[in-house]
Order: sequence, then C-alpha cells, then structure tokens
Amino acid sequence: MSHSPRISAAPTGATPPLVFGNRAFIGLETAAGRAIVIDSPREFDQSLVPIDIARDVLIHGAYMAEAVAVSLLRRGLRGIVGVDAGIGRNEAGIAGLRVADAQGVPAAAVSVYSCEMCAGASVWRDGVISRVNDAASALGAAPGQGVPAAAEAMLRGAAGHAREVVSRLPEAPLRLTAGHGGEVWGCWSMSLVRAPHPRDVFCVGTPVDTTMTVYMYRHGTRPAGVIGSDGGFGRAHMAVAGLAILERMGIACAAVSHLSADLGDGASIYHDGRISRANRLAREAGVVAGMTAVVAADLLLARAAGEAA
Repeated sequence: MSHSPRISAAPTGATPPLVFGNRAFIGLETAAGRAIVIDSPREFDQSLVPIDIARDVLIHGAYMAEAVAVSLLRRGLRGIVGVDAGIGRNEAGIAGLRVADAQGVPAAAVSVYSCEMCAGASVWRDGVISRVNDAASALGAAPGQGVPAAAEAMLRGAAGHAREVVSRLPEAPLRLTAGHGGEVWGCWSMSLVRAPHPRDVFCVGTPVDTTMTVYMYRHGTRPAGVIGSDGGFGRAHMAVAGLAILERMGIACAAVSHLSADLGDGASIYHDGRISRANRLAREAGVVAGMTAVVAADLLLARAAGEAA
C-alpha cells in the first residue's frame, strides 16, 4: 500500500497556469482498489492515470456541489472526495454528498481551509475531511480524517457501475437577462462555454478558481465579465485565484460571498449573490463589495458596450 471594450485583448503571454487541471496520480493502491487523485473532475476523460470506475475512488480539487457529483456518478465511480468550498448557503457547496447518498455511493468533502483548491496533490496531502455522507460514514470515513484514511475506508464499499442520475440544474448555459447589447448567462461551470461571448456576462456556480480560467483559455472564451462564488476563499485564497488570472487575460471578474448564493447554481449567483471581491477591471466598471450581482452584471455589460461606469 502506498500514499503519496471594451474588452481589451489579453496581453502577450497572459495565460493561466495551464499545469492546473490534469496532474493525476495514484494516491493509494490496495488489494481492494485505488484512490486516483486529479486537479479537476472535468479532466476525467483526459486523466493521465486510467480510471477504473468499478475499483477506483476519485479525489479531486474542485467543489462538491450537486452538478459535479451528478457528472461523476453517471460515470459510475465507486466513491468521490472533493472540496467543500466553504459549504456555503444552503450547504450547496457539499450538495453532491446528498446526491451520492441517494445512489448509495460514499462521498466526502475536504475543508477548503485545509488545502489548496484545484490542486489535487494538496487535497490528498493536506486535506482534512469536513463532511461525509451516510454511505461513507457506514464504511468508516469521518470528519477530521486525512484524505488517505477516508479514501481507504471508501474502498471497503461496493464496486462502482454506471448510473442514471437526473440533475435538478440546467446542464447548459441558461440566458438570465439582457441589456446594453449583451446578455447575462448562468451556468454551473465555465467548461460548458465554447465561444468568445465578448458582449456577455457569465454568472457561474463555481468558485472563481484556477481551473475555471484554464477552461476559458482553452475554449477561447473571452466574455465581458464573469461573476462566480468566492468559495470561502480557502487556503492561500486559491478559491479566488481566478480573479488575478482573468485580469491578466483582460477579463473583468468578481466573486460573490459563498454565504449569499448557492454554489453550483448560476441563477442563484446572479439573483441572490452579493459581491465580496472584484478584480481591477471589474472595479473600474464600478463593481464594489456589497453590491448585488444583478447590479454588477449590468455594470459589466455597460463596460462592454463602451458606456461610462
């Protein structure tokens, strides 16, 4: 057993740290199965380590909201561990635990303050379990454990298999409103957006973290602005690391408090969110802490249209 605009062009060389996303490795290997560690669950199909859904538990550096769990449960994983993103309003940051329980699948969340979000190696090495679902608890996983111990407990469970899981949330970007010649869209992940959208604003359910910016870079997504969650900020403020990265890419970005809106739900980010942080480009458009996301999105649309803040 082993542990181990007015949308300016991005400046030359202004790219996110593309190393984030797929740095998969085997954290634990026993006779019962393995724990596979990866930065982002969206990299499942490109994992540098082949994943055996029947035998493997997946440890990832993203949040444990409902939509993430749905996508992984459909694949059939034996168990799942992610980051709690501060847990947040209505415990939406760990809503994936309930979804997994409904399928009898063990799942756990790691405190965002114990490890660096989006960095699977830190989740594995430093992460401390904050919540477990009933299926994981029955196998011996518990809050306060390190991730290797929780993963080893989950490997006592039944083999994984493909499942049909219905999502309550939209699985494609949803148009929320329009103004100033652009539109506001809601989505649970920026990985779903595959076009530039230079006049539009996206309200995304994820924390404004590092892997979010990687997907935007890869897909050529250069919107008027992005508003996501602050994910509780987390250790080294990794849950809001995307603010500075998108600023260097020439994209205005703000985060709402994880206590003000439901993580994973882009529509809640827009309708309920209150700004906790903004990058320089968003601030220049007039976005300030305490402002509603509705007002902030309108200001970012106006900025893209060339209107004064």
